[in-house]
Amino acid sequence: MANLNYYKHKLKNLTYTEWLIGINVLMFILTQIADMMTGNGLLLLGSKVNALIGLGEFWRLFTAMFLHSDILHLLFNMMALYIIGRDIERFYGKTKFLIIYFVSGLIGSGASFLLVPENSVGASGAIFGLMGANLFLYKLNPTVYKRLFGTDLIFLVAINLLIGLVRPNIDMAGHIGGLIGGFFLAYSVGLSHEKIIHLKRLPVQIISVLLLVIPIIFGTLKVQSDPEIFIHGAAYYYQDGHIDKAIKTLEKGQNKYPDQSIYQELIDELKQDI
Repeated sequence: MANLNYYKHKLKNLTYTEWLIGINVLMFILTQIADMMTGNGLLLLGSKVNALIGLGEFWRLFTAMFLHSDILHLLFNMMALYIIGRDIERFYGKTKFLIIYFVSGLIGSGASFLLVPENSVGASGAIFGLMGANLFLYKLNPTVYKRLFGTDLIFLVAINLLIGLVRPNIDMAGHIGGLIGGFFLAYSVGLSHEKIIHLKRLPVQIISVLLLVIPIIFGTLKVQSDPEIFIHGAAYYYQDGHIDKAIKTLEKGQNKYPDQSIYQELIDELKQDI
């Protein structure tokens, strides 16, 4: 009983940063299990796939924030989250910390959706959002900031951006989107002792909303302007074993583009697999 109370106490006193790390680790384990069962763990659990988002699966902009492609991807992101997250949680408070983390992560996902055609996953957009919130602390008072942190965290941001520019397959749009989003969100919510609702914050809050909404709107329009979106979407559904869903997607494409015979040909092929 004493041990049970001890663990209850430990769980109760976990920071939100530690809870987020735990959720990301749990999702990685679930991804590996789903991979062993279906071979498409990332797709099944919600990776960022532009065609599917354009077809209405906007929830993928959120779920992609909790998925990682491999163990190193997870470890590097969780180390960064642990290092940066605790300070942001302390300065902004728990609720504002979560707002900054999740909304900047969505802004990063939206930027990636608009600018990066490849599939992507990772908490990097949200973590760069925390870096942006950290840069806002520097803006508030550079002298006090340097006394508390030195220049290590600013150097960390610069190094991460540089690595993203040099290494291939890095979603720089998601990183930069998250970074900018985090800076404006930190400005929007203020520090832990400050009220969110304040007239002086309204213009920045409007900017933060626009940073979230505009990339998603234009990304959707961009993806939906491609006549092959239904073919790409159907291919993913087929790959995931949802043949009926793939056929329905192709039928939607056929209704929208009745002059393209490719849709009927693909529908006939898929019906043979049922």
